[in-house]
Amino acid sequence: MDAGRSALTEDQLTLLSALPRDGSSVSNPSLRHFLKWKLDRYFAARDALVDMGLVSRGPGKGGVVRRVQREESDETPVASALRFGQPGLAAAEGVFTSEPELYEPMRAVIEDAWARDHRQDLLAVETTALAAGHNGIWTRPDIASVELRTFQYVPGKHLEVNTFEVKGSWAVNVQAVYEALAHRRAATRSYVLLHVPRSQALALAEAVAEVADAAREHGIGLVTAGDPCDYETWDEVAEARRVEPDPERLNQFIARQFSEPTRSLIATRLR
Repeated sequence: MDAGRSALTEDQLTLLSALPRDGSSVSNPSLRHFLKWKLDRYFAARDALVDMGLVSRGPGKGGVVRRVQREESDETPVASALRFGQPGLAAAEGVFTSEPELYEPMRAVIEDAWARDHRQDLLAVETTALAAGHNGIWTRPDIASVELRTFQYVPGKHLEVNTFEVKGSWAVNVQAVYEALAHRRAATRSYVLLHVPRSQALALAEAVAEVADAAREHGIGLVTAGDPCDYETWDEVAEARRVEPDPERLNQFIARQFSEPTRSLIATRLR
């Protein structure tokens, strides 16, 4: 065993050894379920390997990881099996008949598994669609998150605000991209979050492809969710481009969209 690998913990070595040696991607859910690890244990080992430069993250259902460091030996049988996924991982589909029914389960996933996978230490995730006031067309995202980041070599504290435009399977069209684009004027990243049940995935494939093309053109993220409650069915089809919003717009957005407790928390953390 080389010096680099000898410095790894048992969990880090186990996770790294399970990844394909040719650099192929494996989804976080497939790998975690195979290892039979809980979320905290899995993400602790995965994030440490990412920080070491041995593993990289990528978009995909539940997020994907791949080995960065090339090894001499052949791919392990474990990794070969994982490449094809594990049967029975997808959750049973829930029945949702209106957009507001999607907000809370999706907000909860963003607050937990989404934040873990994207390495976000969120101050708050709120359902902003149903708040009172400012009800003009396209003025309010459905869900918004806020994070305060600091960097070792960059001075100051930096606010990251993500917005999510939620659409049910009955409303999959490019208008969602333009709604998200309107929100991004005051956000760092904006996403369209589509509920695409497995039973309707084939029928909606062309419409989702059109939304994806528009999203990539404008730098809007696109995520499809087979089950709004289960991050393992979420697929980041298009990555969101980060922008630096006008400070005045960002300030107005926080003042108008987030609740008073969240505004107070942001103000306290910025001091």
